[in-house]
Amino acid sequence: MFNVGVDIGGTFTDAVAVDDEGRFFVGKAPTVLEGVAEGVMASLQDLARNASVDLPGLLRDTRFFGHGTTVGTNALLTRNGARVGLLITAGMEHTPIIQRKLWRIAGLTEEQRRHQVTLRPAAPLVERDAIEGVIERVDFQGRVLMPLSAEEAERAVRALLSRKVEAIAICLMWSFLNPAHEQLLLETVQRLAPGLPVSVSSDLAPKMRENARCNSVLIDAFVSGKVRSYLSNLEKQLSGQGFGQSVGSMQCFGGVSDSQHASAISTIGSGPVGGVMASKYLAALVGEKNVITTDVGGTSFDVSAIWEGEEIIAREFFGSAGVMERFEVLTPRVDITSIGAGGGTVAWFDTASKSIKLGPDSAGSNPGPIFYGQGGTRVTVADAWLTLGYLDPERFLGGRLKVDAAAAKAAIETQLAQPLGMSLSEAALGVLELANHYMSDTIKIYLTARGLDISKFILFAFGGGGPMHAAAYGELSGVKKTYLVANASVFSALGIALADPKHKQQVTLLAREPFDLGAIAAAYHDLEKRVVEQFRSEGLPTGAVHMRHFMDLRYRGQFHEMTVEIPGLAWMEAEGMNGIRSVFERHYRAVYGAIPSAYSKIELVGLDVDGIVDTTKPSFRQTKPQDEIPKAKGYRSACFTARQGYQRVPVYAHGELLAGQEISGPAFVQSDYMTMIVLPGQTGQADEFGNLVIDHTRGRFFHG
Repeated sequence: MFNVGVDIGGTFTDAVAVDDEGRFFVGKAPTVLEGVAEGVMASLQDLARNASVDLPGLLRDTRFFGHGTTVGTNALLTRNGARVGLLITAGMEHTPIIQRKLWRIAGLTEEQRRHQVTLRPAAPLVERDAIEGVIERVDFQGRVLMPLSAEEAERAVRALLSRKVEAIAICLMWSFLNPAHEQLLLETVQRLAPGLPVSVSSDLAPKMRENARCNSVLIDAFVSGKVRSYLSNLEKQLSGQGFGQSVGSMQCFGGVSDSQHASAISTIGSGPVGGVMASKYLAALVGEKNVITTDVGGTSFDVSAIWEGEEIIAREFFGSAGVMERFEVLTPRVDITSIGAGGGTVAWFDTASKSIKLGPDSAGSNPGPIFYGQGGTRVTVADAWLTLGYLDPERFLGGRLKVDAAAAKAAIETQLAQPLGMSLSEAALGVLELANHYMSDTIKIYLTARGLDISKFILFAFGGGGPMHAAAYGELSGVKKTYLVANASVFSALGIALADPKHKQQVTLLAREPFDLGAIAAAYHDLEKRVVEQFRSEGLPTGAVHMRHFMDLRYRGQFHEMTVEIPGLAWMEAEGMNGIRSVFERHYRAVYGAIPSAYSKIELVGLDVDGIVDTTKPSFRQTKPQDEIPKAKGYRSACFTARQGYQRVPVYAHGELLAGQEISGPAFVQSDYMTMIVLPGQTGQADEFGNLVIDHTRGRFFHG
């Protein structure tokens, strides 16, 4: 039986299947932005071919099918979503129009923020004439000050329906403390417009922070139609090929959920989360607790971390849980930072500074890099790979795509080398050196901003371009070891195939030290019941659910809280307030270096519960240590420095490497979908799981 995972990237759609014996089979196909399900089915066809079975046979033997989709992401980025209507407390109708002062810079890079004169806030996701105020009021303690009548609820809903809205978002003041009015509005919409997508803030984001909560339901409503339509189409196509189970959707908070029960907003950015979850699994296998995860894809470079064996959840950005596109939201998400530095990222000559610049534009899968021969005209990072000899022109995508190396070299010559007065190889090296420094800088900024010491971390590199860049950016960032992971090109898909079903429940609970532990325990039990009910509705065994408990805490007088995990309810009862304070201070000191004062009082802002069903994972195939020296399968000419020029570099087959074997750089290790690079001066050693480990303390590459 197989666990199958699919990751839909900006350039390629990757598929991976793992059987009970730990054998891997992979598939890859270009992402079809106009028909995402088409790209998924093409990657599954390639997967079945590589597994030597037909697609119906593969799907019949699949016990779990999970995928991370970009449909919601694309709908949000291109503003191609539903016409949303918003029901909000009367008097607050301009909340999504005004937003907050920081709206002008939310979601922008440091470079973009420098241009203050040209900064503009993002256009709202809802038009002013599609916002309807509702006469009702709940206070900050959850008490009803002005009841919502059934007549008022019906009036407001009919007003939006008359304006031809395609989805409705509901966000009332203080509804996270008393959801009764929002539930009445939900029931009214379901009665008057059955089947119309509805997003309710007290269900989706029951937390304080009105602006981010409103944005969360608006985004969910905006993309839900596209997401649901895509999932329905995919399930229909899979069913037509013999797959009879439900499809799992990767969630941005690090677990999978039945696609029929997953919120649309939680699918946004879910693909890269698969790589983080695969890293968490691999880190446990190799005995590491602190890992930097780096994913070099077709359009972006994504950085995250595993800290003390767990993924980091982004819960705070100017007081919210993070930013989606340009909007602050409350949806919990794995903490991933992205920059435009992937294989398809465009490299261009800046006439003002007389230098090479990278991004933010990407060639994507269509037209793709110039060497694809599909009409691309702008130089990309991948064109530099090919020009310098890092890619095997005969085996790109397993030999299925004939590359045009001459066109890539000609474009680099005319677009970069000639304006800069450089040779062809110098210009191509400049592109990659710039990308490597962008990547290493992003890693340093990510860890420093979170109070993490990079010297205590190792680095995992994956994605189609990760194993080609990581020997350089791993060394530049200062880590001691860099892992070029096996199956790097489909590693995010692997993480989705291995992900556990997971649900999250949250509640706002305000308290000052000392806390009422009885009230907190009761709130936790209520959250646990909600989680169990979610799993029950999906038909999963509720007895296998294990719970993790979190508190949102801060010092009195602070505006932003910090989320910390407590060991459990029994621990809380035994350790009491002193234990909670100790956990919070330890976490606070780790991030900020010191605590304000031993006498500073702390406040509770909210509680969170994660429910996880631990599934049986297939064991990775392991090789036994060998002392024999690996044999090169061939050689090709490649350039790593302008001073040394092109040289004859050995090429090793990844599938033939055995644990313990060492490879001295420069060297290539490749398979049909992946190329690993060991730079001159470095040494790579294969481990028992097929990873190539570069120990930077044993040798360094000259970056010059």
